[in-house]
Amino acid sequence: MPINRLNPGQLLTTANLSPSTRRRMAVWILPLGLLLGFLLIFALLFRDRLVPAKKVDVFSAVGIEENIKASTSKKSANVVGKLMFQASGWIEPDPLAIKATALTDGIVDTVHVLEGELVKKGDLLATLVRIDSKLERDAMAAKLVEMKASFDAHCVKTQLALQRMEVEKAGLSIAEADAEEANDKLRRYERLTKGTISEDDMLATRLNQKRRHAEVDAAKARITGITQELNQIAFEILAIQSQIKEAEISLQKAELAHARTEIKAPVDGRVLALKAAPGQKKMLGMDDMDSSTIAILYEPAHLQVRVDVPLADAAGLSVGQRAKIRSNLLPDQVFEGEVTRIEGAADLQRNTLQAKVRIENPDDKLRPEMLSRVEFFETTIATTNAVVESTGIAVYVPKEAIQDNHVWICDPDTKRAERRAVNPGVNKDSMVLVSPEVRPGEWVVTKPLDLKIGQRLNPIFKERL
Repeated sequence: MPINRLNPGQLLTTANLSPSTRRRMAVWILPLGLLLGFLLIFALLFRDRLVPAKKVDVFSAVGIEENIKASTSKKSANVVGKLMFQASGWIEPDPLAIKATALTDGIVDTVHVLEGELVKKGDLLATLVRIDSKLERDAMAAKLVEMKASFDAHCVKTQLALQRMEVEKAGLSIAEADAEEANDKLRRYERLTKGTISEDDMLATRLNQKRRHAEVDAAKARITGITQELNQIAFEILAIQSQIKEAEISLQKAELAHARTEIKAPVDGRVLALKAAPGQKKMLGMDDMDSSTIAILYEPAHLQVRVDVPLADAAGLSVGQRAKIRSNLLPDQVFEGEVTRIEGAADLQRNTLQAKVRIENPDDKLRPEMLSRVEFFETTIATTNAVVESTGIAVYVPKEAIQDNHVWICDPDTKRAERRAVNPGVNKDSMVLVSPEVRPGEWVVTKPLDLKIGQRLNPIFKERL
């Protein structure tokens, strides 16, 4: 095959090349381009690992439980630090959803609200069929009226009996006076000499005396009868009073059952879910936990995020930790939040630990079960000049590890350098108190020389007593 040769000074272009040469160059250009591309991507991804890590001596910070004294600082937490990790979660009511429940068995007659509606406390949500409870209430009211009427009648009988008692007592007094007069007259006649008065007069006097005594006994008997009648009326009144009390309680129960046929909102909120429809049966005491539920409400101003935090990041969780919440519904808004609770058990299948993050000042457009992204931030300690003494874990590091009131920390996961400001405290055997800026067990570089933030390190543990 002939080969075209170029004269000196002639430019090398594809136009000057033969067709076979151009084909060979095209075959090699694509593999070379792919190779160069892979090399570039490899260099970008692993450029830090290609640079050898710097060897440093590290010391695990020592934590000792003692009285911590800091003569130049007073600690106050809740200062947002750097971002620690992120996790996904779902919005839900804070702390719990609220159920509006029918407190009596019945059939739903009318539903007055729908899902998503805002309601005020006391607003009517639904009514049950109420004709039977109304009849029961009216029957109890009528029975109570009857009992009170019977009580009033017995009170009238008592008054009449007392009036008769007064009349009989007056008659008894008169009868006793007449009997005494008859006794006196008979005694005087009996002292007279025989023959002074006739036998007929003596007989008449004796009969009159007996008649007067009989009238006294009759009056006393009538008074005894009235007394027994009053006692019987008193017992009857006590029984009627007990029946009236029972009727009042029965009426209250009937009125309560009738009032419970109207299910009202227990709080101001929004209807999260509706669990009732006209004609549906609602019953208490069933196994189904929603067998008596009319609606589930939540307060729009009290929302939280249910976050599943991977166990690899769960060590950084703490109650009171600051967070930021983002939602795809409102991509331009960032909501402030705070960790309020951490579940007591992890999810074995998902390998996560659930936490609750309260949303501060949530937007009214947010709804439960919306997906959200939560960013958890490190809670640092703000310091002010003051003397503080407390009992806790005192953290000590070697004196040579502190430079310009800063220490260098080697992250055990990434093996990168982090510079952290500290407020050195008391010295103890060439060790310096640095809590709470440094936590127990953190890898502290003992002799930091020419380190840069984020630099890769090759830690070598140093034993120190």
